[in-house]
Amino acid sequence: MAQAQQLLKIAIADDLKYAVTLYDKVAEEWEKTKTVWFATLNEIRESRFAYQNNKDWIHVFENPDLRRRIFRYYLQSAERINNLEYQQRRKYEIESRLNDTIRDIKQKDSSLKHEDAGRVALGYMENENREYENLLKSIPESIGKLSDFKREAQEITKILGTIN
Repeated sequence: MAQAQQLLKIAIADDLKYAVTLYDKVAEEWEKTKTVWFATLNEIRESRFAYQNNKDWIHVFENPDLRRRIFRYYLQSAERINNLEYQQRRKYEIESRLNDTIRDIKQKDSSLKHEDAGRVALGYMENENREYENLLKSIPESIGKLSDFKREAQEITKILGTIN
């Protein structure tokens, strides 16, 4: 049992340390490109392999609060990652629809400049435009919440470091 605890402790601690750098990477990528990169989100998901495949062994940690924190961390951070992916996908969908609509408008009236066709298209897409504006606010908020998971990962790592 002690060996199982030690192996799981190392695996979770390694994942949590890596997750901290990946949370920073998501924030940096957003700041640079205003895009949540799916590759980075997938990297976070893939890094959880050790926990996901061994979560039935979490009981090797005697401290029930630690078990609960680990479980809650993985569950809630996964929800945040999934939410970020959904938000970015929706942002892409709206941008794609806008581009398609602009192209269709310009094909029907070739005398329109791109900017004018864009204004016309936005008139057709009022709901999507509002949703897009909300996404431009909510995505950075969601990314900001990753810092909570970063802190929690660091705290859990410290606790794991005290276990012999």
